[in-house]
Amino acid sequence: MATGYKIEDMKMQKLWLILSADSFVCADNLKIITKIAEENYIDSDSISVFDSPKFDIDEMADLAQTVSFFGDRLIIVKDFDISELSEEYTEKLCDIIKDSEGTHFAIALTCDDEKTISGKKYSQLTDLAKKQGMLHFVKEINDKYLAELAQEKAKSLGASLDKDTANYIVQNVGKNISLIMCEVEKYAAASNYEKITKEIVDLVGVKTLEARIFDVIDLICAKKPVKALETLNTLYAQGTDEIAVLGALATSFIDIHRCKLAKKNGISYQTVHSDFEKRSNVYRYQKAMNNANRFSEKGLEEIIQLMLKTDISLKSTSIEKRHLIDILVTQIIVKGMAG
Repeated sequence: MATGYKIEDMKMQKLWLILSADSFVCADNLKIITKIAEENYIDSDSISVFDSPKFDIDEMADLAQTVSFFGDRLIIVKDFDISELSEEYTEKLCDIIKDSEGTHFAIALTCDDEKTISGKKYSQLTDLAKKQGMLHFVKEINDKYLAELAQEKAKSLGASLDKDTANYIVQNVGKNISLIMCEVEKYAAASNYEKITKEIVDLVGVKTLEARIFDVIDLICAKKPVKALETLNTLYAQGTDEIAVLGALATSFIDIHRCKLAKKNGISYQTVHSDFEKRSNVYRYQKAMNNANRFSEKGLEEIIQLMLKTDISLKSTSIEKRHLIDILVTQIIVKGMAG
């Protein structure tokens, strides 16, 4: 079973079974499979797509048996989670694959947990993929995996990217493989295809709203309101709505409050991450735990109340929204910092 991001064997297969928690991985590998099919004289007219867990199984069976007149065919099944595929459909699908000649199958489905496909329900399909083609399972898209992908992409472009800078890119961009790949291409070009540095990333890179808010909070902790407001102005210039900014600020300070209470009780940020939002970036809680040292428990409670009042004002007053956010940032610095 392959475990890399993209399939590397460019040979024509009877069956490709692509499974990943990230739909981008599925889509990207389908592009590779389509290219392989085209190189083996299967044109678009001979490619059929089924994108629902309740696809027409009889139509698929008919298509799989008509290739002797028109040459080889590719049948693609995609765009849903494997858990939605019933046991009855799985058995019929396997029978169709076994009985067909000249038909190739690419099944690319999302799958959150490798245990899902190890059970009896899907064992027939996975065994068939191992025997008659390829089973390609990409494990959970975590930060380490994304950073390694960024490094691989940089290397393929002839540029160097160290581990720390790769992690920095992931923290800025988030769990979006497509965006990370595009960003690395941009950084490589900016470095003249030599070494990608944090300075280059800061100069030409994009940051998620969450990453920008981390910057704002760092500046608040450093008691630099002007710089904090300049960073917020960058978000506004990018078209970010003030309510979205407030929401991100509130989320970050709630995380800090959670971590403050956790630390008081000897609980790690990893446990807080697991208990509250396991699917989010663990760096978010590591950052929150570090920032918790800069605030008192009472101060954090006051800040959350300020957030609530600002939220009500944003939605009920004619005062310019950005002015209200500016006031909030100043209030946080004045009232919220730990003594």
